[in-house]
Amino acid sequence: MKIGIPRALFFHKYGYLWKSFFDYLEVPYIVSPKTNKLILEKGKKYATDETCIPCKIYLGHIDYLKNKCDIVLVPRYLGNEKLRIECIKFNSIYDVVKNTFKNLKTIEYNIDYTTRKFEKQEFIRLGNQLGFKLKDAVNAYKYAKEKYEKRRKDLFKKQEMKSSIINKRKILILSHPYNTFDEIIGIPVINILKKYNVELIYSNLYYEQMDNSKKYSETLYWNSSKEILNALDYYKNKVDGIIILTAFPCGNDCLVNELILRSVKDKPVVNIVIDELNSEAGLITRLESFIDIIDERSEKYEESY
Repeated sequence: MKIGIPRALFFHKYGYLWKSFFDYLEVPYIVSPKTNKLILEKGKKYATDETCIPCKIYLGHIDYLKNKCDIVLVPRYLGNEKLRIECIKFNSIYDVVKNTFKNLKTIEYNIDYTTRKFEKQEFIRLGNQLGFKLKDAVNAYKYAKEKYEKRRKDLFKKQEMKSSIINKRKILILSHPYNTFDEIIGIPVINILKKYNVELIYSNLYYEQMDNSKKYSETLYWNSSKEILNALDYYKNKVDGIIILTAFPCGNDCLVNELILRSVKDKPVVNIVIDELNSEAGLITRLESFIDIIDERSEKYEESY
């Protein structure tokens, strides 16, 4: 049996965990390619106009995999801790896929604190669905989780070194990983910025130590939004500028972005919203202007001493 893994949504957060789990069990899998225009166009055909771009992209990846594997991994996430709820798309995407691709065979696991469906037991259930014994499934999860956490810590340490560099412009990108590292949404922004020799700091690589999101909102609901605000609180004094990167039309981000814009007063901040018709030329112009503002502020800062 070959498992298909869509390179979208939570793949950019948990893909390494999934692949390590399947590697231990020696289960073959195929990961869909990096997002391209064809995948986006395929996804748009299955989605309603109001669907956010990340979900349209996800459906496009499902379409790519449907005839290339025996079964597709479509997990469902509601929340893994009390009062830490994920965006509703992560809870509903399984049902959307099942009702859109009628003949598609899927395998899933559910993460839902409210019904006591926790990550470890759900991965064990995933192993059982694949025909493995309890011991093998437990060992596979332990192996995958250790590798996943080590990788997160290593990436955070590398980013810590980058954030401490003195003689280089540093820009914090505040965005969800499924936006930041998608070839249609975030990678064009990253590629443009790299041409200006800036050090990029990514909010999703912050290895969360504590929840400081309440500094910005006592009633913030979504876990992914809290993660962005925690990263902002940690890095805001270590960078020269901040880019808020959002995919249209995300309602959660509309609220959080406003919180960020109101709270950050001493750093240049630009809010970039990517839609399906986004122009690279317009993107280049906005980012060039943003870099110029950072440089101008830096020169004035140096002149004051």
